Amino acid sequence: MQKSNFFFAILLMGSLALTACAKKDSEFAARYAKNRMGATVVDGVKTQQAAEQAAAQGLEADIVGVKRYWTPEGQPGPRVVMATILINNTEFPVTSHHYGTETVNGSVTVDGYNISYEAMCGDTNCNPYYASMKVYSNGRLVIQEGVRIYFERSSAAHTDLYQWLAPGQELPFMGSDAQDARGMVGYLNQYGANSGSGVIQ
Repeated sequence: MQKSNFFFAILLMGSLALTACAKKDSEFAARYAKNRMGATVVDGVKTQQAAEQAAAQGLEADIVGVKRYWTPEGQPGPRVVMATILINNTEFPVTSHHYGTETVNGSVTVDGYNISYEAMCGDTNCNPYYASMKVYSNGRLVIQEGVRIYFERSSAAHTDLYQWLAPGQELPFMGSDAQDARGMVGYLNQYGANSGSGVIQ
């Protein structure tokens, strides 16, 4: 009789562990499936790792909004895009000016963190728009976020995407071209081209 009770206790503990895993997975899905501006995560596992590592160092960072300002038809530009960035409890704007599809970059210090920001327009209408933010503390990378934003959507593939990466997984903004997944732009484009929906695990 004692053996069967012991076996039942093991089954019960296993069942509770599975329930805890399911709860953790569902909490993960709710927390990281989208970022604060509603972009869909590309690789949820990497994003969770990056977020947890950053949180352990006391950092919460996200690109929480992106707005493209209207440029009159026929006017050469520049296209002006303003991103809103969150660093812990501080939100601040980053404005970039684009004359074509060139990469623009800049940096700023907020609450002791150095933020490096790179952005580009995917076409002359700046649709999509790509950005990469790297946050450093004492000269060391804490987290990288990449986003792809469509201001106008003409197909199901035009999905807003985001990705957080931990130190050691970070990507340069651009690889050899916009389809090279060794760069953040190509990484986001590769997902958009190869997946209609869902989260890469």
